[in-house]
Amino acid sequence: MAKARHSLAWMTLQENLRGILITILVVGVCALAIGIPIARQSSPIVNVERLTGTVVNVLNAPASPEVAIGSGFRYLYGIRLDENDGLVFAYDNTTVPRAIGSKVSIERQRRRNDTETYRLLRE
Repeated sequence: MAKARHSLAWMTLQENLRGILITILVVGVCALAIGIPIARQSSPIVNVERLTGTVVNVLNAPASPEVAIGSGFRYLYGIRLDENDGLVFAYDNTTVPRAIGSKVSIERQRRRNDTETYRLLRE
C-alpha cells in the first residue's frame, strides 16, 4: 500500500513539476522586487555633514492629498550648495515657507549603500 502511495505521489509530482517550479520562481522574483527597495531604504547612515546653501526654488508638495488635510503644508526646496554650486532638494514641514534667496543650513547624510539624502535644519 505504501509503495502505491509513493508511486502515485511521484506521478503527480512529475505531472505538476513544471507548474511548481514556475510558481516558486514567480514568488521568488516578487519577494526580491519587494525586498530590495526596502533593504536599500534601511541602509544605515555612515557620515553626516553640515552644509550651507541658498534657496533657489520652493514648491508646495504634499506627500498625498490625504496627508495634506489637517497637517499643514509640506515644501520641497531647491537649494544651491555654497561648497560646489550643486543643486539638491530637501523637504521641510513648516507653517511658513523660506524665502527664495535666503541662506539655509542643511545636513547631508551618506548611507552605506552610497546614497546621499539631504535634510533642512531648523535654525
